[in-house]
Amino acid sequence: MANKELVFTLEDAVAEVLAALTGLDLEYLPEQNRFKSTARALNRALRAVALEHEWSYFSDVASLGTTTLGARSWPLPSNLRVRAVNDDAVRLVNDGGWVMVWAYFLPRDALHKYASRAGLWAAATRDKLYFSRPLGLEEAGWDLQVPCMREPKMFRLPKDGQEVPQKILSQPVDFDYPDLVVAKAAQLIAETDPVMQPRVQTLEAQYKDLMYQLIERDDRMTDSPYLNEFQVPIRGNLQGFSYTQHFHGHPHSDERFS
Repeated sequence: MANKELVFTLEDAVAEVLAALTGLDLEYLPEQNRFKSTARALNRALRAVALEHEWSYFSDVASLGTTTLGARSWPLPSNLRVRAVNDDAVRLVNDGGWVMVWAYFLPRDALHKYASRAGLWAAATRDKLYFSRPLGLEEAGWDLQVPCMREPKMFRLPKDGQEVPQKILSQPVDFDYPDLVVAKAAQLIAETDPVMQPRVQTLEAQYKDLMYQLIERDDRMTDSPYLNEFQVPIRGNLQGFSYTQHFHGHPHSDERFS
């Protein structure tokens, strides 16, 4: 039987942080400051963990709307961070969920060199998505989807003195292995407490050891991805001529010549 996913609620996570810092089975009252400051440390830990390992922990795909004929750029919401790591690509998806066009990422300053090619490539800045050329008639009307890194779900706590609803106390830590978030939160709390500061290096080392073990676990069970080869100009004619034809539904880095 497969193991169930490890789940810590907010109450569980606060107790785990206290156990890591004191070695004792202690509890804080949810309506008191110490409980809420520990919850804030867990929020900071979630945001810190989200940046580890090439953003892969919280990767997602977001829809930007329906593509239009002649579009050369597309605005990005302020709360969305495009993920352009390894073999990530912008997708044009039909109503049935099938990807009709893959637009792989290029460095922004190299995008103009592909303007006359038949294929489609993309680049992104903080607030805008750019295409290598205007979208044609066959590329209009699809759902525009971009790989992105979503923000982890934070614990939203009421003001001091107010009772914390059970719904919040039962909210799970938004991570598949919450021990890593707990370890980071313990380190962050120790950094702010003069009595615990001598333990900061030990707590950080424990956090890093656990993080590397998780990365090793994930990488050893996953084939290495094809990598974008940013070589400009790439093989083939810049006017769109291709020396080879490929009949593969998902082009790889060495097959993007059309």
